[in-house]
Amino acid sequence: MTHDLKIITRPTAEHLAEVFGAGALWRPTETPAKLVDAETLEFLRTTGFPAVKFGRFDIDSSTLPVKGPWEADADEIFGRRDPDDDSPPTAVSYAFATYNEYHLMVDGKTGAVEVYYPSGWDHGEGHQGLAFDGIAELAGAMALLKRCEERIEAGEAPAAIADLRATIGGLGWGDAHFWEWIFEGLEDEFGEG
Repeated sequence: MTHDLKIITRPTAEHLAEVFGAGALWRPTETPAKLVDAETLEFLRTTGFPAVKFGRFDIDSSTLPVKGPWEADADEIFGRRDPDDDSPPTAVSYAFATYNEYHLMVDGKTGAVEVYYPSGWDHGEGHQGLAFDGIAELAGAMALLKRCEERIEAGEAPAAIADLRATIGGLGWGDAHFWEWIFEGLEDEFGEG
């Protein structure tokens, strides 16, 4: 199955609603004051972000409509500053989703999505690298994974996993911690493909 790479990197509201259901898209009426990246704000207001939870990949963004994104001092959690430094934050990130014990954090200024590992924040191992260039890519990746999950559940695991690998390779995302974790889980369950 060939995937339209543009719909993954710049998904439309129609596409996301088709994958997750119309009621699953979260369009906040208010956004955090320090979330200033124009592309992120535009995507949230016009397209919306999937507020969903799906099991196979342990991805969860379902609390966004109730709690909003969790705000964190990016320098502190990513180990760019001493944990005992009580100066005011200069960089803020927002958790839009989790997978396993990791958080997908959107940089308030740039919109980049980085991986945060909570057990590593106090010894400089909280930062697990860049996952996506922006929130639209994260939403598109979630839709891609949801479709993959549906195909696996329909008995098409080998083809679904091969298609997912090819698509991620075509996007150049394969080295990100997020995708390494996804593929490790698939290999554990289905073997190397």
